[in-house]
Amino acid sequence: MISHKQVTNYSIHATDGDIGGCKDILFDDQDFVVRYLVADTNSWLPMSRKVVISPISVSKVDTDEQWLAINMSSQELKDSPSIDEHKPLSREYEETLSTYFGYGYYWIGPGAWGDFAHPTELADKEMEKAIVEEPKETTNHLRSCNEVHGYDVATLDEDVGHITDFIFDHSSWSLRLLVIDTNNWLPGGKKLAIAPKDIDTIDWSSHKLHVNLTRDQLMDKPEIDMDKVGDAGYLESILLEAE
Repeated sequence: MISHKQVTNYSIHATDGDIGGCKDILFDDQDFVVRYLVADTNSWLPMSRKVVISPISVSKVDTDEQWLAINMSSQELKDSPSIDEHKPLSREYEETLSTYFGYGYYWIGPGAWGDFAHPTELADKEMEKAIVEEPKETTNHLRSCNEVHGYDVATLDEDVGHITDFIFDHSSWSLRLLVIDTNNWLPGGKKLAIAPKDIDTIDWSSHKLHVNLTRDQLMDKPEIDMDKVGDAGYLESILLEAE
């Protein structure tokens, strides 16, 4: 597992070389999985056009050397459908992007990735032909980790802390934990881990994440040491406590 803060320090390797780093993660606030990595294009693409990469394309994640590999060339990314840097990704754009790369639609089917549990299983060019006649959702549920970072956390009693990080399983790219820093509410506060199931709503207008927990229930959630995020055994124990 890896955290959002870690991933934004990762470099991205295309099939023909390094294409820079990752600057954001777009997650689905309904299924709580990563839908896209946002590449930092300053060093290799004119005008710093926004480029998004689906986990469907990620072939390897190296947590020791801090890089991830994608199964496409830099030219394929340069030629991918463009999107305005300051506008959200629409479902129409996602359809265009999926068609360009030959991916199946993740939003069609009972699972987080269509009919599958893992995104790479959608990397089948024949699959789209089989599902193209199915009814499609017209809106997506994409949210930026950079945006949600810092949101206040509202319990059933009062505001307690703010969102400071996100932890993902980089096999399924599911969001496993959110990290809440209570320091702005309680001097010398803790960093607590909650599971997505604890989330009630995310209010984009007030910049608040509402949880279905009382203040005391939240404070009973496991404290997480972010220096140990790279320890799989440690994270598994936190997951068990949080869930």
